[in-house]
Amino acid sequence: MGQFINLLLALGSLAGIVFILYRKIPLLLELSAEKQESAKKSVVSRLKSRIQEKVLDTTLSKARSLASKTEAQTAQWLERLRKKSEQRKEEFHDSYWQQLRKKAQRK
Repeated sequence: MGQFINLLLALGSLAGIVFILYRKIPLLLELSAEKQESAKKSVVSRLKSRIQEKVLDTTLSKARSLASKTEAQTAQWLERLRKKSEQRKEEFHDSYWQQLRKKAQRK
């Protein structure tokens, strides 16, 4: 029963596709490439596309600038962390082992 329903759905879909193609192919054949190429853009659409390009350009420039600033700040923070880590290592190493030696000598 389930296979029969699936078969009906597939055949119905195929029939729908064939029907749409049968109705649209003559209209598509009437269109010529020359009509599409010769159609000029209106002044409004040209202006709109230029404005969109300008907005996109400024947005991308700002995003690039922000990314650069963020990267520089992150690099500074990492450098500070590395310096602090090195200082802590040196301080830990010297004082820790000296304290252990003193304790060992006292016992």
